[in-house]
Amino acid sequence: MNNKVTLGIAGLALALSVFSIINTNNATSKLDDRITDVLGQKTTTNNPANIVPPVNLQPENKNVTPQSNKQQPVGPTTSIKFTEEIHNFGNVNVGTDNPYSFVFTNTGKEPLLITNAKGSCGCTVPSWPKDPIMPGATGKIDVVYKPNKGQAGKPQEKTVTVTANTEPTNTIVRIKAMVNPE
Repeated sequence: MNNKVTLGIAGLALALSVFSIINTNNATSKLDDRITDVLGQKTTTNNPANIVPPVNLQPENKNVTPQSNKQQPVGPTTSIKFTEEIHNFGNVNVGTDNPYSFVFTNTGKEPLLITNAKGSCGCTVPSWPKDPIMPGATGKIDVVYKPNKGQAGKPQEKTVTVTANTEPTNTIVRIKAMVNPE
């Protein structure tokens, strides 16, 4: 027990010593010079809370693509038209697989490239064509809705966000269902 107290007091004494050195004019001046050397800007360290200036953690290179835009398509845009944007399954049971295919047509003049299709929750799982859909051609987004116990007794509406080289980039289709109570 005495060793722990001794170590605690020694640690506190060391911290106070460092704080005391930083607050001296000579050390403050040297710290200011070092910060200026590193950051290329003059800072004030008279206030211990301002010893380290705020640093911008954003990348300097403006050509860096943000992580959230990783799946954003590039290149010429086209257009997409779904034959049905909302599908109602009607009454469904908990834990059952309820498949549906959203059929679409590339109504533009460029190949359609779908880069992602994401369900609004884990109970809605889409799959999409990975190859380009040529102008005038059709394709489908297959969706399987599998309701869980927490959805029982309630009407549900889930979305699938389709990301492609269209304007706008995201198109949303919806599924609806009334989940039967167990």
